[in-house]
Amino acid sequence: MEKESTGSAILKSVIIIALGAIVVLGLYLIFTRSRSKGNEETYQFTAVDEITTVDLDRNYPASARKVVELYAHTMQVLYRETYTDEQQDKMISVLMGIMDTELLDANLDFAGGIKSEVTGRKAEDYSISNYVIQTKEPDEIKVDGRKMCYVDCLFSLRHGANGTTANYYRFILRRDEIKGNWKILGWTLKEEE
Repeated sequence: MEKESTGSAILKSVIIIALGAIVVLGLYLIFTRSRSKGNEETYQFTAVDEITTVDLDRNYPASARKVVELYAHTMQVLYRETYTDEQQDKMISVLMGIMDTELLDANLDFAGGIKSEVTGRKAEDYSISNYVIQTKEPDEIKVDGRKMCYVDCLFSLRHGANGTTANYYRFILRRDEIKGNWKILGWTLKEEE
C-alpha cells in the first residue's frame, strides 16, 4: 500500500508540474503577443504617398479628364503638404510623365520650373484648396492627323487669410503616337463664360 501511495504522489506531482508549466507558458505567450502588438507602428497612407506611388507604365489615367485630374491633384499636394526632396522629385516625375514630349522639349528645365513655382507659392502662403474638372467627356478633334481635346478645370487658389480666387484653366491634350495615352500639351487661363 505504501508503494501505491508513493506512486500516486509522484503521479500527482508530475501532473501539477505539467499544469504549472502550461500556465506559465500560456501567460508568457499572452504577455509577449500583447506587448508586440502595442509596439507595432501603424502607417497612414498620405496624400504624398498617393502621388509618389503612381506607376504610369502600369496604370496610366484612362481618359483626358483623368490626366487633368492627376495633374490638379499633384499640384494641390505640392502646394499644400510637407514632403522630402526625394518625394518632391517623384511627384514632379509623375507630372512629367503626363506631359507631351513637345511641351517638355520646349521647357528643358520643367522640373526646376515646377520646384521654383511651388517654393514661391508656399512662401507666399498660397494653396490649392479645391479643383473641379469638367464633368462631360471632351470632344476630340484632329489636328495634323493627331487626336486632341480640351479639358477645363477650375482651381480655387487660397492666399492665406486673404480669401480664395477662382482660376479657370483650359488644358490642351494630345494622344501620344506610341501608346495612345492622353498627354498635356499645354494650358491657358480661360475667360469665364
